[in-house]
Amino acid sequence: MRGAVLLVMVMLAGRAAGEESLPSGAGPRGGHEPGLTLVSALPRSGGETRPMSYVGTYLYVGTDAEKAAVKGAVDRATERMFGKVIARQELMKRSEIRPSYTIRLEPAGTVCVETPGFPSERSPLDGTEVELHTKYGDVVRNSQQFVGGALLQRGRTDDGSGSTEFRLQPDGNTLLVTKVSRSPRLPGTVEYTLTYRRQETAGQAL
Repeated sequence: MRGAVLLVMVMLAGRAAGEESLPSGAGPRGGHEPGLTLVSALPRSGGETRPMSYVGTYLYVGTDAEKAAVKGAVDRATERMFGKVIARQELMKRSEIRPSYTIRLEPAGTVCVETPGFPSERSPLDGTEVELHTKYGDVVRNSQQFVGGALLQRGRTDDGSGSTEFRLQPDGNTLLVTKVSRSPRLPGTVEYTLTYRRQETAGQAL
């Protein structure tokens, strides 16, 4: 049971899993922190992506069914696990649905993502792996890069791995955030998708 608790404490922290990082934690390369990353799924006429399309604040707009699906994903992944009650509690804590994401582009190919109540997250967009200190004290090795028109963030520890995909929909305002966590110690994979909507700003119509 103790091993199960340790596992879940590090798994979803890499949700890019990478969800919660210290605002000024040092990474192995240049002191960057990994965070939720920016990528555009909206192609230009020539097919290139537009990172600036992702800049803004997105509010969670998922339904009750979507929230229930998170618990369902955790329950299925731990169904045959010894100590599954504690494992589920830890996984659900790290599967906390963020009320919003604010995405900003910074100089030198860096993206910053912020959520009230969570440390700011910052990292390069070239796939460089950096060390992430999460909100829950976990340490995860994360990397981010564009894959298939979406931003894919990967996180890994000695006990498991995770990813978070940020995909902007064709309407330019809906952001789907898909989280996946897996480990040899978990009977199944935790996977679910959350829906966010770009916040309307003054003088802007969605």
